[in-house]
Amino acid sequence: MKLTAPITILSAIVSVPLDDVDETLAVDVDAMASVEVRWNGTLIGHNGVPGMDRASETPGLYSASMPVPPHLIRPGHNRVRIILSAHHLWFPVSQPIHRLAIGLPRDAEAYTLRHYLPTLTTLVVPACAFLLLAVLLFIGRVGRVVLPAMTILALVVVQGLIEVSKIAVLYVYPWHLARLIVLTGLTAIVGMLLVVLTCRVFLPSRTREVSIGTAVAMALAFLIVPGLDRQALAVFVIALVAVAAGSTPAAARRDRRAATLLVAAVLLAIWACRAGPDFLDTGYYVTAAAGAVALGFLAMLRPVRAIDAPIPVNEPTVTLRDGVRHHIIRPSQIIFLRADDDYCTIHLCDGREIMVTMTLKAVLALLPADFVRIHRGHAINVRHLSGTRPGPSGRVADLSDGAALPVGRTYAADLRALIERHS
Repeated sequence: MKLTAPITILSAIVSVPLDDVDETLAVDVDAMASVEVRWNGTLIGHNGVPGMDRASETPGLYSASMPVPPHLIRPGHNRVRIILSAHHLWFPVSQPIHRLAIGLPRDAEAYTLRHYLPTLTTLVVPACAFLLLAVLLFIGRVGRVVLPAMTILALVVVQGLIEVSKIAVLYVYPWHLARLIVLTGLTAIVGMLLVVLTCRVFLPSRTREVSIGTAVAMALAFLIVPGLDRQALAVFVIALVAVAAGSTPAAARRDRRAATLLVAAVLLAIWACRAGPDFLDTGYYVTAAAGAVALGFLAMLRPVRAIDAPIPVNEPTVTLRDGVRHHIIRPSQIIFLRADDDYCTIHLCDGREIMVTMTLKAVLALLPADFVRIHRGHAINVRHLSGTRPGPSGRVADLSDGAALPVGRTYAADLRALIERHS
């Protein structure tokens, strides 16, 4: 229920059998609200101080357990009144009351530890995977292509630490709300990164379209699905469906790795839907970590396959530096190059992206005359140029992999001249 009134009063009759009068009872409240509890008209405890407005209310903790003094428990009917206010909620919450229960007293700290211990244990998986990739990158055994996977792993570890921080930190309910929103946002970011990484490996020409579609679906989930836990679950399921969609075309071409990813994503989405929000406590962290590692190594190990331009006979190769690592590449397999400060990203026919520790100008100096700079941030292989067309701010070059790059005015003449030489 929503707490729309300045003060919400819940009242109930608790029937206590004569034989159970000597039992110890407590009123447990998990809610994003300040709470006051009365048993048979007597105040037995409060969590924060409810008030008529923000100034008069003192925020309470999200979870509280209030023991009922034994002398107040009488056989038969007992009236319980729970008074709540939530003026410090700075974000609309559809269900601020999560749990109200009357029964045996609950050890809140022990309950919290038991609840989050599986999550804390599961965090070992992404943490170890991140450290392994970091070591391999440092000693030069892998290239910068694994950086997106490492980013996902780092975010998963941070997310898990925020999740289990409740073991050590007592949150008043406004901060608990902030914690849940951050966790939901990180789930969406991790899901989007997994989708982008999948498309870069298996469907590079449709990365933008799949990413935009996924983002729109996630936004709709935030608007439609009630409850932050269920929203986080919904956006991750959407990401898994998008991962399956991104790997489907390659799976249809009998790419076994894409087919394996497709099946795994579908099965995980089904598992998440059946498990509900409980999936987020353990399954999510293992799934996101395994997906990041698998996609990172696929991006690194996937072999080059020419798709549009034949490889010239006896074509010389170029060697490009990535720190201590060197990439030997046939120029005909390069579709375009993108400048990134002092680095350069090479986009290949098979969908791989190789970042090298060289400037765009330095890389172009090693390439044959088929390459031309069309923008201060881009250069293309004219053999992979499908055509040019008017764009919103000038000409646009369409490439064989589906990429569309802007053509700068100062570079348009060089592009036209190169096209004429090849026509």
